[in-house]
Amino acid sequence: MKQAHTAGRWLSTVHRYSYIFLSKTFAEYGIGQGQIKFLMMLFERDGLTQEYMAGELNIDKATVARAIRKLETEGYVKRMPHESDRRSNYIYLTDKAKDIESFVKKEMAYWTETLTSGFTAEEQRVAIDLLKRMAGNAVKEVEGREEVASNETAK
Repeated sequence: MKQAHTAGRWLSTVHRYSYIFLSKTFAEYGIGQGQIKFLMMLFERDGLTQEYMAGELNIDKATVARAIRKLETEGYVKRMPHESDRRSNYIYLTDKAKDIESFVKKEMAYWTETLTSGFTAEEQRVAIDLLKRMAGNAVKEVEGREEVASNETAK
């Protein structure tokens, strides 16, 4: 199969230009493209734990911790200790984050509209569904290989 016809190539292009768009859009706020997904989750449901976010986004805990630390440094979130698990923290939005919520959501909706420009509503739904399935397949494959490697190392 020619590279021009691989899913990975086109996903890479979308990812690369999304990175550029998000980095430029939120730079003046001190927010990198890697932190936006966490703000979006917290806009939907404030007070999540880092562990929950890691699981929902299929991201390792260290990456989540770095992103939350950056958001905390910039004044967008605060950590509150979990009442029964000292190793865990709840993450809450600050007023500074709430002040930019409508802007962030507007820009994220704009980017989605840009990516799906010319799509019918049904094509948009199908595209999102297919991307979710592809992401699930990717996670399953990589985690499956890591588990096999881990089991072989343990022998």
